[in-house]
Amino acid sequence: PEPGVVLQAAAAVRHLSSSAALPSARLAGYLLQGDAGPTLTGTQLEHGTLGLAARLNDTWGAQLVLGQHGSDPVHTEAAWLQARHDGEDAAWLLTVGRQSPALGAVLGGAGHLDTFGLVPLAARMAVNDRWIDDGLQFGWRADAGASSWRADVGLWRGQVFPGAEQGGAVPSLHLGWTQGPWALDAVAARFKPQGRGSAVGGTAGHSHSAPVCDASLTQVVCFSGQSPVAAASLRWSGPDAAPAWPLTLSAAGWLRRDAGTLTSANGQADYRAHNRAGWLEAQWHLHPQWQLAWRGERLSASQSLTGPGASLLAVETQINAYAPITRHSLMLAYSPTAGANVYLETGQETAANRRASFVALRLVLHGRTKTLTPTLSRERERE
Repeated sequence: PEPGVVLQAAAAVRHLSSSAALPSARLAGYLLQGDAGPTLTGTQLEHGTLGLAARLNDTWGAQLVLGQHGSDPVHTEAAWLQARHDGEDAAWLLTVGRQSPALGAVLGGAGHLDTFGLVPLAARMAVNDRWIDDGLQFGWRADAGASSWRADVGLWRGQVFPGAEQGGAVPSLHLGWTQGPWALDAVAARFKPQGRGSAVGGTAGHSHSAPVCDASLTQVVCFSGQSPVAAASLRWSGPDAAPAWPLTLSAAGWLRRDAGTLTSANGQADYRAHNRAGWLEAQWHLHPQWQLAWRGERLSASQSLTGPGASLLAVETQINAYAPITRHSLMLAYSPTAGANVYLETGQETAANRRASFVALRLVLHGRTKTLTPTLSRERERE
């Protein structure tokens, strides 16, 4: 809110071992991008970011954030320009450029330098880990008594999953409410992909972009239709009266519906799917330096293929191998100093008759420097 420059850096380094291949890596049986998914085991840079933010005056600000995962190339996570106006009881802001659409603290923070090392199954299914897009977003904030309200309306390029290079702009809406220990958020968006590619044939490796749907349809299945998504979250962080409870509870869920046509070199079929996933989480703040947390997740879908090419398409997309997936994780965290956290995590994933246990050790570092510039407001100078 103050004119100045902020430089931020963060990094999470993880070592993870598992008893077998984790079903969440590929998510076979769900119509995603068809690649092998991210590398989860071994020692790697889980996520790293470097950001620069500047506020020129009371109205104008900008931000640039670069990010990297594992051995993937550096990518731009945010590059936006913002105009805002802060009133006594309400504020509005208009943000243009690459950004993450407003989702609220629970949905927006999950999987991004998170308390847990693995991206929630719900986020993997709905937006391919994290929704970063080019577009514009208008936000409104207001306080009414003990409650705080926020609304965000966006219009996005929509070329990221579950969208495609063809399909048009994507509208979104986010509503949020907080009062005392309670926080409630809801979001909805409508994608209309035309030719969203999904690789077939046991594709190895991980890709952030979908396969290209061209006339040859070589080792790719293409979806055209509608893919609306919706999500909601609820968080309770203990009573606001002192002494505060050292407990935070949250629940969140994502829905993604696909309705359209699947096409491959071997046939075409009408495709309908209702993908749903969510998680419950509890965090115990045992001590200023110690934290214990549990997260339980479940991912499932209802899918149908009808038409002359349905059988072959079910095999190509591995929809015939579909099974619900569950994950339970338990985490113990220690903060030796401000800006540093060490996490020890263990958990298990289950899909049909397959089970895989894992254990992970993570180090998460945060750094931030801020330089304020003189303002033109005499009132602020007096403050």
